[in-house]
Amino acid sequence: MIIVIYTVSKSMYGESMKVYFNYLLVLLMVSGTAHSQKDEFAGDIFSLSLMDLVNMDVTIVSKREESVSMAAGVVSVITSDEIQSYGATNLKDVLLRMPNFYMFDSSTFKASGMMLRGGATQHLNNHVLYLINGRPLRESQNGGLHSDINLMFPVERIKRLEIIRGPGSVLYGSNAFNGVLNIITREAPDELEVSVKTQNGTAGYGAHSIQVGGQLTDDSSFNLHGKILDHTGDDFSAFDEGGSLGTQETGLDGEFLNLEIVGYGFTLNAFNNNIVVPAVSGAFLWSNRADFELNREFYDLSYQYDLSSDWGVAANFTSNQLDRLVFSESGGFSEFASEGYISEITINGSISESLNMVAGVSSDVVKGNLYTRGGEYRTERHSLYGQLEYLLSEKTRLTAGVQWNKPDGDDLDASPRLALVHRYGDQWHGKLLYAKAFRSPYGSELYFESGFLEGNDTLDPESIETTEAQLIFGDESLSLTTTVYYSEAENLIERALVGSANTFINQPEKVYYSGVEVEWNKQVNETMRFQGSFSHQMNEDESGQDDVMAAANEMLKLGFTYRPNKQIVLGIWSNYFGAASKLEDLEGSSAQVVNPASEAVNLISLNVETNLGYLLENEKYQTVQVSLYANNLLDEDVWYPELGRRLVNTFPQNHSQGIYAAVEVSF
Repeated sequence: MIIVIYTVSKSMYGESMKVYFNYLLVLLMVSGTAHSQKDEFAGDIFSLSLMDLVNMDVTIVSKREESVSMAAGVVSVITSDEIQSYGATNLKDVLLRMPNFYMFDSSTFKASGMMLRGGATQHLNNHVLYLINGRPLRESQNGGLHSDINLMFPVERIKRLEIIRGPGSVLYGSNAFNGVLNIITREAPDELEVSVKTQNGTAGYGAHSIQVGGQLTDDSSFNLHGKILDHTGDDFSAFDEGGSLGTQETGLDGEFLNLEIVGYGFTLNAFNNNIVVPAVSGAFLWSNRADFELNREFYDLSYQYDLSSDWGVAANFTSNQLDRLVFSESGGFSEFASEGYISEITINGSISESLNMVAGVSSDVVKGNLYTRGGEYRTERHSLYGQLEYLLSEKTRLTAGVQWNKPDGDDLDASPRLALVHRYGDQWHGKLLYAKAFRSPYGSELYFESGFLEGNDTLDPESIETTEAQLIFGDESLSLTTTVYYSEAENLIERALVGSANTFINQPEKVYYSGVEVEWNKQVNETMRFQGSFSHQMNEDESGQDDVMAAANEMLKLGFTYRPNKQIVLGIWSNYFGAASKLEDLEGSSAQVVNPASEAVNLISLNVETNLGYLLENEKYQTVQVSLYANNLLDEDVWYPELGRRLVNTFPQNHSQGIYAAVEVSF
């Protein structure tokens, strides 16, 4: 065991690691000494009834455990069983199944644009806050460059995903604008376990990982996870801003290493992520073709102390580091170095049988270096927050909270939350919600200096107010949730031509969003389940211009799982995205119509997973899981509005048709 861990850690950043992974996999598969408690299919999606899923405990809304149906927010959960049953190569595949959500590429950033409820103004994830086990993942240069997380984070490391659709700044601060995503990782097993997984597929795809976890002492445990990715990728072609047709590969190359240690009230969670992606630096001109290397380091040290059976206090120190390097024909250079440090203390407990409270204080240091394109910068952001939950009766809960935030150079502002949740009997729940959220501008928006883009140090924070109503029904065979929402956003930060320079500005007009979201889950019998969502969104600005956000108005997402026994599962998922609104139709647009329009598409995937021992009727291979995952079965070509500079109409999206076979050995 010591030799295995040592070998992986020593070669984590070298080419030889790829050989070691394949060697270890073959060695474990032919070994007769492997043992595991996984004597049936691990992804038993039917292990929870639909009533259990509706009442599943989440922590994302109040920083404590509470059921989805009673939480003061619109919450969806994606479980590890669902991830395993429907298959995926990365987090992007999984998140595309979220209601009213699309992830898109631009010429500069791959798999980093987030369109939730039609809310993206830029080609980065500025409006959906990522959390790792409840801790914010923000980088100081753009605030939400998550290409490496979406393409590299191992899906087998995920216990569940908790998603708030709607504002979350009351507890989480900046960037929790249109939503919050909490990636909750698996706990260490009770006994020492090792698993090795390899996934290989079309277009030269290869992903290989190893996970080791278990108890260190009676009161402590650890998890160690390593992954490498090597993907040649397909080619795509598009016209650039200069009218030239160019071609680029979609290949990826990266490494991931995560260590989590828990014990004696402390938790250390650290990961290092490195990925190289093809891109076009600066303006979308094929002559600027380059590779971007993203190097991320994330560390969170927390201490949890129980003051009593009802009260606890948590102290966290979180470090976010992200460097981006550019490699082109003219050479390589560091484009930016991003640093961020969050110090936070939170207290949570019950004042009485009917009154719960969470309160905290946070200090966020945001610093970095834009080198020749703006130099060094540093800002501080401080916040104080509190939230009370009062049980008006056994069936009714009232929640009120507020965060006071003070970024450097801006006035003190408040982000409130009000919620009324009522349970009608055992099967029906209703919610009325109101919340406000904000996002402060980041390094590139404030200080970037270049011929193709200029920062603006007079930018104000963005803000959004959202009112929601939700009705939830759930019994043993059917769960059904309907949500309607209305939002008003102001001071949205976007890029615009000011004179001859592409400059960050606060949009002068408010933008209004409204929509409906329907989610369902139907248990047909003991072997079949249907689930999915439908969403319709609309948006307009103060002047009455419709579809000012380049987003699909309708999305329909459908899933079907068939599990004839506890050893095999079949999962089929369909993502239908309506046509996105056209940049060239917006008032004042200068977008050239040179590429295919963004049309409606249907991305269908299929996954089959089973136990090799069951398949071969040989107990020797009972610890081996095998799966086959295929995506974009209809071979759809996907184009999406180019939100980077908005000077061409669309950019091709990386949804290449592919087939991927995976083998996982546990012992």
